[in-house]
Amino acid sequence: MGRETPETSIPISITLPLRNQSELEDLLSRIYDPEDPLYGNYLTTKEFIDRFCPTREDYNQVEAYARGQGFAITGVHSNRLLLEVTASARTVESSFNLRMHRFQTRDERDFYAPDNDPEVPDSIASRIVGVIGLDTAAVWHPYHDSRMVQTLTYEPMLIGSGPGGGMSPSDISTAYSLNSYSSKGSGQILGLFELDGYTASDIAAYEKNFSLPSVPLKNVLVGGASGKAGSGANEVTLDIELMAAMAPSAKQIIVYEGPNTSNGVLITYNKIATDNLAKQISTSWGISESQLSNTMMMGENAIFAQMAAQGQTIFAAAGDSGAYDNGTTLSVDDPSSQPFVVGVGGTRLYVNSSGTYKSETTWNGGSVKNGAGGGGISTFWGIPPYQQGISSAASTTMRNIPDVALNADPNSAYSIYYSGKWYLFNGTSCTAPLWAGFTAIVNQKRAAKGGKTLGFANAAFYQIGKSTSYNSDFNDIADHSTNLYYSAVTGYDNATGWGSFKGAGLIAALTDMASSISAPSAPQNLKATPGNTSVSLSWTASALATQYTVHRSTTNASTGFSQIASISTNSHTDSNLTKGKTYYYAVKAVNSAGSSALSTAVAVQLTAPTLAITSGPSVSARRTSAIVSWSTNLSSSSVVAYGTNSGSLKQTVSQSSMGTAHALSLSKLLPKTTYYYRVSSSAGGATVSSTVSSFTTLK
Repeated sequence: MGRETPETSIPISITLPLRNQSELEDLLSRIYDPEDPLYGNYLTTKEFIDRFCPTREDYNQVEAYARGQGFAITGVHSNRLLLEVTASARTVESSFNLRMHRFQTRDERDFYAPDNDPEVPDSIASRIVGVIGLDTAAVWHPYHDSRMVQTLTYEPMLIGSGPGGGMSPSDISTAYSLNSYSSKGSGQILGLFELDGYTASDIAAYEKNFSLPSVPLKNVLVGGASGKAGSGANEVTLDIELMAAMAPSAKQIIVYEGPNTSNGVLITYNKIATDNLAKQISTSWGISESQLSNTMMMGENAIFAQMAAQGQTIFAAAGDSGAYDNGTTLSVDDPSSQPFVVGVGGTRLYVNSSGTYKSETTWNGGSVKNGAGGGGISTFWGIPPYQQGISSAASTTMRNIPDVALNADPNSAYSIYYSGKWYLFNGTSCTAPLWAGFTAIVNQKRAAKGGKTLGFANAAFYQIGKSTSYNSDFNDIADHSTNLYYSAVTGYDNATGWGSFKGAGLIAALTDMASSISAPSAPQNLKATPGNTSVSLSWTASALATQYTVHRSTTNASTGFSQIASISTNSHTDSNLTKGKTYYYAVKAVNSAGSSALSTAVAVQLTAPTLAITSGPSVSARRTSAIVSWSTNLSSSSVVAYGTNSGSLKQTVSQSSMGTAHALSLSKLLPKTTYYYRVSSSAGGATVSSTVSSFTTLK
């Protein structure tokens, strides 16, 4: 269609890389290893930024470069992974040495794209990953299908008790062994990644119909999103309602809504990470890996790594086109193929007459058009550590998808209230929010036992999948059904992953992991070394400890202790103490399982120092006067005794005001005369004096 109009405004995001990536990989392996003392010790957002995000200097340099090229800064991010800027097409072309062209898709949607990769100076290229937003061809899609209940003819295959025969919240609980939990998701905050808005009255009607409590909703609008219900509102509605169905006692569901552009996707995911409020997140919007740039996928990956380090887990629909995510060739969906995302495939659920679980098979409608559960092999991401050693996986070198699965078939569809009517929805868009809701129940139970949140769930899922308890916790789909290509076999497979959850069993297993590591023993060999106004403490490191808390008392060695510090090393200096006072110290060792008892206490007394002259005395002499100066270690008075005979210092000058810096003036002296003097200072009944010295006045 020709060149883009020079005045067209083009918003882009410049992406920056994480630092210390080897250190981050090591940390992630440790905080997700139940046998490691660091298990569950997730980073705060600030800690992650300080250790692994781009430096402030690098971010400022990139920002200065963008301004210098004529870009307006439209958004800065606290983790410094993204810098949002905008400029005219003319400025974009000159800045990046490329040309912007306009194109049209087969469905007559216009988009623009460059004729070349962007070029920047080496000094900037070394600080960035790339530029996002120059190409607007990509559009993210939700993964569901629906039909209106009012238009349905009798469908004998449907298994639910909800409107139209769809599955209701109670049907889901019964089928997946969750009825024993009266409170589901209590105290937990869930998050939804969305690229559209919704109508709140639809959610209220759904909850009212099924006698569910009203889960508080919070909308976070990102990147200029309006929050209004658009053409994708059915996906947002579906996600909220199924999340509320699984976790009706949740403290809150945060709905993050951004624009359906590459920029919008990145900044919305980044907002979820930097907020770090929701610990279980769902996304049902995706796109085939083949339609994304490497820069885009790397930008997402940095954000998902931050989520994992912070103890957040994100579930993503694996797609509804079976093994052919792009519609024609073997391919997988992003973000479900991302290493730090849990990809969720689809099954068809069968239940007994009582509604309890009977069996599942891979969702397979017979063709890409009719739908099937997404799964396959990534062409971009290497195999992550948690997938290594699984002989049944389709690849031993690349990331395999999905990780888990859940019911997504139209014959076992879900009743959803949307736009004032009841619909039946199916697809992997249904599976991701249900798994996130399930994780909220897990985290509720872990919190009740004093444990940390589950965090990135694949670490635990694969550990259980490789263990002897696998069949007690997962429904293994092993009937050789396919997702149009990959077969469901015993254990892990690329059709259904590890399978669906056996609710009570998997919750118990994941909850027990929270307490699999013991609290450390109390520190030994605590030593205290007094200083002038400080005490230096040291002790022998405790096995399993990840932190220590230092406690102090001024009462005695057994009572009155209060915490004064929390540190990661086995030494500490307590400062700004009172001279002459006795202090008592004890230390606790801490890890994710709890803390030890106090160590054996030690006592230390800060002895009051002896009054002393610390410098001087010195004299600045003139013809008939002199100034005598000296310093003391304690605040004290000032006296100078002087005379022309060293054995008879009968004249004195004094100052009663207290200080450590002393200076007294001697006046009416004789010119060219030798004088003898001695200084003294007094405080608290103690007096310190210098030896006798002399000085000679000037002519």
